[in-house]
Amino acid sequence: MGMKCAVSDFDRTLYIDGCISPENLEAIREWQEAGNLFIIATGRNETSIRGFLEKYSLKPDALILNNGALILDGTGEELFCRTIDDAAAKEVLRFLHGLGEEGSGVSMRRAKVNVLSGSGITTQKPCKEQVFIDQIDGLKDILQIHRRRQDKVWIRELCARLNARFPLISAYANVWNGDIVAKGVNKSAAVDLVSRHWGGFDEIRVIGDSANDIQMIRDYGGAALRRADPEVRADAAMIVEDVAEYLSMP
Repeated sequence: MGMKCAVSDFDRTLYIDGCISPENLEAIREWQEAGNLFIIATGRNETSIRGFLEKYSLKPDALILNNGALILDGTGEELFCRTIDDAAAKEVLRFLHGLGEEGSGVSMRRAKVNVLSGSGITTQKPCKEQVFIDQIDGLKDILQIHRRRQDKVWIRELCARLNARFPLISAYANVWNGDIVAKGVNKSAAVDLVSRHWGGFDEIRVIGDSANDIQMIRDYGGAALRRADPEVRADAAMIVEDVAEYLSMP
């Protein structure tokens, strides 16, 4: 029997209600011990995910980060990295600046910066470096821009506006987050890159819950959690309770 590869979204798919369940952890362990690959595909950056991997002693065979803008193998070696066109990234940040007081987050290869609103606030998670909009020219090699508002409809509409307005980027609605990457970057393309890196797999399983997982689920006939967004469930080949159920299927 040849090698299989399973790719799981992280937030709300593997990491639910503040934890990774013992059942999911055991299923991943058994999957890898059988000689298969397990990969996490997330909108998070490398620093954000590392703490969870250490906490749960998880050792994925690769990490698809920033919605596919960065791919690392299990040792942390870079397999792929694609940044947003520099001028386009700055245009997007200035556009976002005019939309409200949320501020924006900027993920680079080894750093994350929060761009504060005009009032000096942000809804992004705290990070070491903060800048104002007139200081963004110093930001280089941007992998992903984040906008956060606790309004799913607003986020979906924002992503639609961004995709219509800026031809060099792709914006994905990720629950309360708008994730903005270079045009063509997505989790599905990242899975294809990973597959080619390993010389192909006999089977690829993918699972997710949000709009940024839809293309991956469509392309690979993947699964969605029962609690996933309705539009994600509609595109899934099957609906499951959790990652453990999906990995245990023959």
